[in-house]
Amino acid sequence: MERATRFLAELAPQARRMLEYLLCNPGRRIHCTELVDMALGGPTEGAPAQRVAGVVGGMSKGHSNSGRRLPFYWWEAPEGSAGATYAVRPSVAAVFLAAQLGAA
Repeated sequence: MERATRFLAELAPQARRMLEYLLCNPGRRIHCTELVDMALGGPTEGAPAQRVAGVVGGMSKGHSNSGRRLPFYWWEAPEGSAGATYAVRPSVAAVFLAAQLGAA
């Protein structure tokens, strides 16, 4: 719980919104276009895959300072399609949601 709280404290607003969306949909694979549309405020310049990858890259400070891995998995797009999918395990979502409530 402590490492989850530390991880959350280091997140930029966009990274927090993306993670919160994943946490509210535990166990479900979510395509990067859905993350952009539902968590990151809709399309902007650039492709959704690159936008999400940039947000994930911005989580590196929380990742290194908390001493834990990223709290989600991702899968590359199948050949011939674009954009990765992301998911959080239900057990990990429970820890992070509890950490969020404890920090509120």
